[in-house]
Amino acid sequence: MSKKLVVVCGATGAQGGSVVNALLEDGKYAIRGVTRDVSSVASQVLIAKGVDMVPGEPGNKESLIKAFAGAYAVFGVTHPAFTPGSEYTQGTNLVDACKANKVALFVWSSLPSLSETSNGKYTGVTAFDEKADVDKYIRSVGQPAVIFKTGGFASNLVKFGQLRRDTEEPSRWHIYYPFVRGSTQSYTSYIEKDMGPCVLAAINHWEVPAIRAELEKEPIPMISYTNSGEERAEIISKISGKSVDYVCEHPTEGRNAIPMLKTMYLWSDEGYLSYPGGIPPPILVNLGVKFHTFEDYVKETVIPFMNSQK
Repeated sequence: MSKKLVVVCGATGAQGGSVVNALLEDGKYAIRGVTRDVSSVASQVLIAKGVDMVPGEPGNKESLIKAFAGAYAVFGVTHPAFTPGSEYTQGTNLVDACKANKVALFVWSSLPSLSETSNGKYTGVTAFDEKADVDKYIRSVGQPAVIFKTGGFASNLVKFGQLRRDTEEPSRWHIYYPFVRGSTQSYTSYIEKDMGPCVLAAINHWEVPAIRAELEKEPIPMISYTNSGEERAEIISKISGKSVDYVCEHPTEGRNAIPMLKTMYLWSDEGYLSYPGGIPPPILVNLGVKFHTFEDYVKETVIPFMNSQK
């Protein structure tokens, strides 16, 4: 009996890569990865592992229709966009390609709407609002789907230089974060470790009627853990044995002062987002997903990073 085909968009990226890894480890499905450049080193590594890599762009609907042919399930994620309309177009292209191929399950990586959660106070953050609009489009066209809402990525702490050694006292470290107070609770997704298992759990249980009804009832927070900046500093300090504190910055220039990003940080600081159902989400925990903690991330990534900074 042939294996069901799962198509993974952005297969060489953080989210898609996590999904591919989980599918490879599970071994029950044929895997097709969609990427912009099938000749890249990352694509060749996946091909060597048995992944069928094909070209495709979220902005090119025809390429997606071709890439999704024969798929039982599709994992969809869009490229970050900072111009109105483009992220929505990417998302609806993914949905339309699923519909064209009668895909049984579309797993969509989404974000909350800043404008809706803040009752219109914060607007113009297209990377969030347009993804949330795609959620509505999915429902309107009747595409069977599971929608995951992600939080801030755990990897941002190191990737974007938030954790830095003190320039005058090498034994001290600081977490620099714009506009968000140290006491504010933040929702974080450990994408590399947890996205894949969450997607796999949804696919594995999709044909169980009671579970399917719960999975598709409403968007699910793909949130690994929640903590504050001050708590993150305390945990890193405890595990590393080094002095670490949290610094709330108020930049007037540079990347974090870009209006769209500043709006996102202010929205986060004011606590408009909440998930009353529990974190990690019980529905996924009950399906066997073992979410990782901030302590896990610190031990796996942060400590090696700190030790490398001589």
